Amino acid sequence: MRTRIIKYAIALATVVPALALAQQQPTVDRVQSWEFSVGGGVTVLDQDLLDSLTTGPLNPRFTNGNDPSRIVPTGVVRLGYNFTNNLGFSLGTALAAGSGVKYLTPFGAVTATFNLNAKTSPFLTAGLQGTRISGQNNSRTHPTWGAHLGAGVRSMVSDHLALRLEGRIAREFYQDPDVKAAYLPVVTLGISYFTHGRRTPAASMMAPACNCPPARVRVDTVRIMVPAPKPPPVPIVLRDTLVLEGINFDFDKADLLADDQEILDRVASALNDPEWVRARFEVAGHTSGLGTKEYNLVLSQQRADAVVAYLVSRGVASDRLTAKGYGEANPLYPNDNEGRNWRNRRVELRRRTQ
Repeated sequence: MRTRIIKYAIALATVVPALALAQQQPTVDRVQSWEFSVGGGVTVLDQDLLDSLTTGPLNPRFTNGNDPSRIVPTGVVRLGYNFTNNLGFSLGTALAAGSGVKYLTPFGAVTATFNLNAKTSPFLTAGLQGTRISGQNNSRTHPTWGAHLGAGVRSMVSDHLALRLEGRIAREFYQDPDVKAAYLPVVTLGISYFTHGRRTPAASMMAPACNCPPARVRVDTVRIMVPAPKPPPVPIVLRDTLVLEGINFDFDKADLLADDQEILDRVASALNDPEWVRARFEVAGHTSGLGTKEYNLVLSQQRADAVVAYLVSRGVASDRLTAKGYGEANPLYPNDNEGRNWRNRRVELRRRTQ
């Protein structure tokens, strides 16, 4: 039995890196998010543990029979926090029951995820646990200590909800001399709910607007045009900045659309070209004139943050990009019709000298 379990563990460890290579690109940032999970599955009981539960001074000591099932249904609930894109911690408990015996297993675990923001995110987990076993005849026992190793995968079905498949194997050492030690493999399938991830600090979003145009360094202008339901923007000839034409955001929104992501994919490829790989850029967000200046300043910062997050997800080094919102201060087109001009809802890249 133990040899079989070791083989299963080796096979699972081989599959996880392959799953990591199949990850899709992120849609939201789940760093610094809480993760609540519930699931169900089965626990395979160690034969030595079963033997100890069915024999003793009171026969059977724990079970309601001499031939208890080795496979018992299991439910799991956990609450975790994701510190970074790759590291998280969780506390939870598992409850299994079969043949008149209940197995309550509190645990704490560290989780190493290949890419938390990917649509498919394999992970490895390790931690400590202890199983409290209770049965008939008021029989109870629990381990002096236990530990587990495991692996699994999350598959996002929406921005905040994921399917979670996990398998782990535990080794526990019991205080009862008749039990001694046991291997306890567990496989569960459930769902995980993620809260919103990290936010841009309020202080940076509420920075005072500057009505003066920022200093610019002359660079060749790159214009990227894609088909869109809106009329194509009027060509702008600028040789001192990179204008991301075609990315104009919906009204009062900072979400990237599918067409925006296609444009930014090409921008990321250009930024990672050897000719530009050492250059640093400011990602400048802008709005139309509709709304208050204070609100537009916050909205423009959110738009710049969204572009930076996507470019970083496509391989651009984060220390090369700085997000900055300018609100409605620098329109490229007249804000007529009470400040409505969708072409001013834009993002620009400006090369930094420092």
